Amino acid sequence: MRNLLLFAVFLLLSPIVNGQIKTQPVAKTALPKGIHYKGKPVQAIKYQDNTGNYLALTTATGEQTQKGDDESRSAHLYCYLYQLKITGQPSVVWQMHDLISDCDLDIVAEFVLGSLSFTDLDKDGKAETWIAYRLACNGDISPSELKIVMHEGTTKYTKHGIGKIKIGKALQPDGGEILSDEFKKAPASIQQYATKLWSKYLLEVQ
Repeated sequence: MRNLLLFAVFLLLSPIVNGQIKTQPVAKTALPKGIHYKGKPVQAIKYQDNTGNYLALTTATGEQTQKGDDESRSAHLYCYLYQLKITGQPSVVWQMHDLISDCDLDIVAEFVLGSLSFTDLDKDGKAETWIAYRLACNGDISPSELKIVMHEGTTKYTKHGIGKIKIGKALQPDGGEILSDEFKKAPASIQQYATKLWSKYLLEVQ
């Protein structure tokens, strides 16, 4: 009985249960002091793993006119991971930046809704942070680039390819190919999860 009670207490106190990280959404207007970023906040989530407390933040600039060229536009995406401390300023663990530039057509630069998420698939007590986003500069109805990125500490893997478009009930023939896949070097559990996310986010509904 005593061992069962101790195990129950451990589950309540542990930041990781069954490979899932405990998370807490943070309002865009309630970011902790000391958090610096470019663009406008899209999503912010706090989480805890066995190494500490963290805040993940995604931001986007939207379309911008490029300096020196009124006809070309750019759009930037950022993702930051801050370690939160009891005393002192938050510190940046890593940051990600991607963009579309020199575009005089229709720009797509957006995070896939709900893709900022956290796992501990390799069960080492350190969270894996996942994000997916789309980039495009198109003058017609064409699929966007799709990228899935995972960070665990300083380790990073990216899957990059072209999405698929569905217009109404019709699935368009273009797209669907994977151009590069660093997850082939990742542990099997992480590689399999990346494949699952690729299938989940592949379709871009118009």
